[in-house]
Amino acid sequence: MKIQYLKPMKQALRYFFKFLLILLSPALFYLVMVLIGSLIPVNSNPETKNSKIDIYLYKQDMHTDILLPVKSDIIQWDRIFKPKHTLSNPQNSEFIGFGWGDLNFYRNTPQWEDLKLDVAFKALFLRSQSALHTRFYQKIPTSKNLVKISVSEDQYKKLSEYILETVKAENKQEILPISGLHYYRNDAFYSAETSFNLFKTCNTWTNSALKAAGLKACLWTPFPQGIFFQYRD
Repeated sequence: MKIQYLKPMKQALRYFFKFLLILLSPALFYLVMVLIGSLIPVNSNPETKNSKIDIYLYKQDMHTDILLPVKSDIIQWDRIFKPKHTLSNPQNSEFIGFGWGDLNFYRNTPQWEDLKLDVAFKALFLRSQSALHTRFYQKIPTSKNLVKISVSEDQYKKLSEYILETVKAENKQEILPISGLHYYRNDAFYSAETSFNLFKTCNTWTNSALKAAGLKACLWTPFPQGIFFQYRD
């Protein structure tokens, strides 16, 4: 009698584990892709000759920003992304930070503890408007999650072109901010091109910017760890 009861139980468990495997397979496949993409370096030996411009990678929680000098011989960012677009209209800022993401996510998730399941789902799986986030800095923040990179004028020019293409500002002297959206008194948001998704996150954007500039990056990553792994030295 015991054997008769055990057979259906074993069969039920077998079906359960098969169902569980099918359910988890996409997530496991995604994580394997993340691991492989993060470990494969791109531009592992970038050109270092005449690297006179200092830029920074800045990680905050699961998001990365690129911090650039406000003024240089290549571009003056405050002529395009104007300080008056912020709440405080800061003057004489030394650096400006750039980050990209889903506009609806930005609107509803100022802090990670504000994250809601429906907002995350829409950002990852549904096509929606993206945004470029800018923030002025009087000086570079003090943080252990900061990486300094010295770049050449050519690399900086390519990086600048990538950022401008994000908001289609290549031929514009000024672009208009998204009204009423701020995290801080010194920041602003701008409507951007392309859509945020599971395979193109804020960190994918940063990683792609580094690749476009000929700087060290990884093959692909949706997370900041893949980028910072390439700068672990």
